[in-house]
Amino acid sequence: MPAMERSRTRRAAATYVLLQVMAAAVALWLAKQYQVARMSATLLALAPTVPAAYLAWAAYREDRREAAADPEAKAAMLATSVAAAETLQRAQLLGPGAHRIDLAFTHRVEPANNAAGAAPQGRFTDIVGYYQGLRPARLVITGEPGAGKTLLALELLLGLLTDPNRTQADPVPIRLSLAGWEANRPLTEWLTEQVHQHYRDRGVTAADAAALVEQHRILPVLDGLDEMDTDDTPAARRRAARALQQLNAYQNPAGSAPVVLTCRTAQYEQLAALDVRMREAARIEITAVTPTQADVYLTARSTRPDRWRQVLDTLATAPGGTLARGLATPWRLNLAVTAYEERHPNTLAYLRDPTDLLAMGSPSAVRDHLLALYLPAASSQHPTRPGGYRADRTHRWLAALAAHLATTPAATGSATDLVLHRLWPMAGYLRVRVADALLTTFLALGVGCLMLTQVLIGMSPRQVFGATAGVLMALGYIWHASGTVKDPEALRLHLLRTPAGLRQVVPGIIREFVRGALTGLCAGAGMGVVFGVAFGFTSGLWVGVVSGPGLALLFGLGLGLADGLSAPLRDAPPTDPRYPIRDNLLVGLLFGALTGAGVGLLLGFLLQPLLGVAAGLMTGLTCGFYLQTEAGRRCLVFLCCSHGRLPWRLGGFLHWSYGAGLLRVSGVAYQFRHRELQDWLAAHPNP
Repeated sequence: MPAMERSRTRRAAATYVLLQVMAAAVALWLAKQYQVARMSATLLALAPTVPAAYLAWAAYREDRREAAADPEAKAAMLATSVAAAETLQRAQLLGPGAHRIDLAFTHRVEPANNAAGAAPQGRFTDIVGYYQGLRPARLVITGEPGAGKTLLALELLLGLLTDPNRTQADPVPIRLSLAGWEANRPLTEWLTEQVHQHYRDRGVTAADAAALVEQHRILPVLDGLDEMDTDDTPAARRRAARALQQLNAYQNPAGSAPVVLTCRTAQYEQLAALDVRMREAARIEITAVTPTQADVYLTARSTRPDRWRQVLDTLATAPGGTLARGLATPWRLNLAVTAYEERHPNTLAYLRDPTDLLAMGSPSAVRDHLLALYLPAASSQHPTRPGGYRADRTHRWLAALAAHLATTPAATGSATDLVLHRLWPMAGYLRVRVADALLTTFLALGVGCLMLTQVLIGMSPRQVFGATAGVLMALGYIWHASGTVKDPEALRLHLLRTPAGLRQVVPGIIREFVRGALTGLCAGAGMGVVFGVAFGFTSGLWVGVVSGPGLALLFGLGLGLADGLSAPLRDAPPTDPRYPIRDNLLVGLLFGALTGAGVGLLLGFLLQPLLGVAAGLMTGLTCGFYLQTEAGRRCLVFLCCSHGRLPWRLGGFLHWSYGAGLLRVSGVAYQFRHRELQDWLAAHPNP
């Protein structure tokens, strides 16, 4: 069973065992130190077992609730979420005006194992009917770079979801990028992880995802088989070949399970030449844009079509010429329109003449020329913030990100996804972890020095005990900070800014606050006993008796507030990949501030004000910055280590680039608008 599917019951059982051990230690210490009666010590020792039993019961109830979730309702909710998200992506790919080219495609018959029902020809507008006629429903979409493979997959996906004949039994098509799949992992395990990861903030738990995949309620639309390997990867080591082997073994009760796959023609034919291809499938190839289609598209996208007349005439009279081959795909036509429709911001005069394209000597020259013009043109034509970032800085920053993706090993991450909380190895895997640990060390030293000013230095048992506990805690924080971090959750706290959003989430916040506070009080009882005994040993029994329950209360209320803010917001679909990091920081810092202030006031009242301040800082930083905001803290350290190479507000820059049409969004990741743009930027770090 994958790590993400580990049962809450087992985690609660581990907590139970830990608290039992702590309880035994408390009993032994009490019996020896305060001569407490044996029965009293036994009762005190059993106290931490109550929260542990409650946690186990709550985890068991939660597991049962997840297992009993209605798969029909989950599939319907998932279909709605996918349709909403992919509609936005299609609009972003089409660009202003949503002008599309009704390209044709041709069925390429393989030597064997072809799906039945494939017509010889088809068009974009007929893709849903074409696919529904296949037996089995397995389709491979191939074409040249920029031919529209992803767009055709989106048309099919959205067409299936909006088909009037769709039933509840039909699987939900979900588009996933193959670039991050290490094909040694079982396909079903990877699908389960991806569905949960992409849609967990819609309420899809790991158990839900596993059930949907196991019941074949998911139709995998796998994008980018050609992006799994580099051109120089030996054939025997290609991940794409292993992926095809797993897809061929992917079965449902009727036989070969439905799959949709996209790949560049050249890479797929290289694999097919080695007798490695998707079996029981129909392979189609998207044809090039015709001169007539280019004429219609450029006329619709331009404000003065007469400026393009010489270009259009050349395409019509020389359909196999240099310019026609350089503009043979929708992607290249979009580049050309974006570059040559740019105007001066003050005079509104056109900055370039489309006839410059007639002087290009080769299709590759056309490509490089358009890519060089695309970034500054797209930046200046941003729909809401034109010129928000200087074009030269935008080029360098995006080129640095593209170079990082080009050097990312397949086993450690995707070669196309820009996920904010996973970019930190870009600044140096060891460098960022060491910087994070050093930051923790400096904070621990600062807090320690502040506390040393308030206590006497000596070698009494109390002082040795307190110093040892402080050093062990500091070392634990340093070790924790230097490790890997888990993915944050998107909470969409922006719903709290509007009256409608408040009405939507406040009842859930109150309910979860009460529930989280009770859970936190139970979970904090064990912590309260430990800290109470520690303070009682170092500062007196009265301080221990008061501080233990007080800390448990503060921990419970803080945990309840964090749960109250997050739980009712997790089902809302994230519309911005920046939200997970931002919300992780906000909730964690709020939790840390509240618990730190509470601990500081409590200990400042019981002991000394400055000691309370030191303890409050230590608790606040621990609970907020190091326990609740792992991903956010690591991202901040990464940005500090990348100063000068990337913008400080990296999330804002990436979202601006998405608005400019330089990037696209896939789940919680940004991706370059096209792999051709990503590769070109990686090879041209300077504008």
